[in-house]
Amino acid sequence: MRRFFLHPNQITGKNITLTGTEAHHIAAVLRLGSGDMVECYDGSGLVHTARLERVGREVTAVIVSSRREKDASPLPLTLAQCLLKGKKMDLVVQKATELGVQTLIPVQSRFALAGGDAKRQEAKRARWQRIVVSACKQCGRATPMRITPVTPLTDLPLSAYRYRLLFLETEQHRLLEPIFFSDPGAVLLCIGPEGGFHDDEARFLIEHGMRSITLGPLILRAETAAIVATGLVRYLGALAPVEQKMVHMAGKDS
Repeated sequence: MRRFFLHPNQITGKNITLTGTEAHHIAAVLRLGSGDMVECYDGSGLVHTARLERVGREVTAVIVSSRREKDASPLPLTLAQCLLKGKKMDLVVQKATELGVQTLIPVQSRFALAGGDAKRQEAKRARWQRIVVSACKQCGRATPMRITPVTPLTDLPLSAYRYRLLFLETEQHRLLEPIFFSDPGAVLLCIGPEGGFHDDEARFLIEHGMRSITLGPLILRAETAAIVATGLVRYLGALAPVEQKMVHMAGKDS
């Protein structure tokens, strides 16, 4: 079933009105017609199954059923990604959305400057949000990933997170294990830019409670590191309750 995003003010009772890009996509690109069924996401976690009534420059539909979807993860994940050049940041935005990252913080560091004035930065953020919406449609995610304004590395809200992970190419021994996530809590994952972190920056983050972790002996591109690290955290976070249960049962048997 085709998926579309809308604003809550486009819903009146059981009636939906779509205009602009989404209406054009329905009518001119997909060539859907009256009677076709679609799914509409309102950005709050609600998913509406609707039947198209009229298709044109303005598309109307009637809601048949609704359900609420939430990220059930006990480890909500924030990715603090130092700014990358060209289309690399677009790739990270897309894959972070697909991997269930709750919030993306674009980070300005010594080797990753924001570039451009405030208007240009806001235009980039708007493009990233469009990528988020497109990725949500593809993966069936009901609530879009939030993207914050560009944040200087030293202004990251580190104390707001129970788990703070810093993936460094210079770290050789400390691995990420599921038992590391001993209890539910918010996770902050920090990935550097193409040139890596300056030594002073890595020292600052570690002194403020971030735990350095290795991704193995190979040096990964920044965008690859972001995707691999995010996937690991999501996977091992899902395994953590099972691991904790096994440890608890072993303790009872001994």
